[in-house]
Amino acid sequence: MSDLKDSLMQWRYLVEAQVDFLRAVGEYRLDAAKAELVAAVASNQLSVARMKAQIAQELGGALRRLHRFENRNKLRAQRLATMARDASLVMNGEDLSLTRMVRMWSAYKVFERMLPLESLEKIMENDLAPGSRAADQFVNKADPQSECEDVPDTVDNEHMLVGWIKRKRYLAKRGTRAYRHIIHVFHEIAEVGRHEVEKVERSMDEMREGTFKVWNPLIISALPDSLDVQKILSAGIKSL
Repeated sequence: MSDLKDSLMQWRYLVEAQVDFLRAVGEYRLDAAKAELVAAVASNQLSVARMKAQIAQELGGALRRLHRFENRNKLRAQRLATMARDASLVMNGEDLSLTRMVRMWSAYKVFERMLPLESLEKIMENDLAPGSRAADQFVNKADPQSECEDVPDTVDNEHMLVGWIKRKRYLAKRGTRAYRHIIHVFHEIAEVGRHEVEKVERSMDEMREGTFKVWNPLIISALPDSLDVQKILSAGIKSL
């Protein structure tokens, strides 16, 4: 269980790094916009100069307001640490209590919502192994006296299997094929978090080395939904 929890903690590290990352990107792009503004004025490219001045103004304002996210992000990172622990409870399989199962699925939903669409689609490409649909691989935690159902044919991939047992309030028995499918989905979600952390670290290294492609689109998961964040990530890109 600790391995899965530690892997899911990558999402916490991603959130913890966000403010410093956004500030670094914003300052890097602001410096570039100012330099390009000076060059445009010097070469009498007035329309380009006006555009660069607007970009610099937007970035400067967004950077000044960025401190607003710091406390919010600290709390969010703390919540994700709790969610990582709760989601990792899935490793307990049928031994999980009903109360802990509810916490586990609530945490799963949080991580699932942070996934980029392409990562979710990749998980959905993982078909179910033969023999993973049998009812005897599950327990009905919400109603232990009721028998479980076989997984229907309409559930044809790992992600759908997780959604199905979540709705049924089932748990997969440890060691079964269904259990291995479900654990694989959780590990895939953790792997996306690790990949996103590496993307941030790589961008930070490029900025330090001066090789960062300043006006390229930049997509990072789990960023705050904010106009200022969008300005830092996209200012100057649509207009180029």
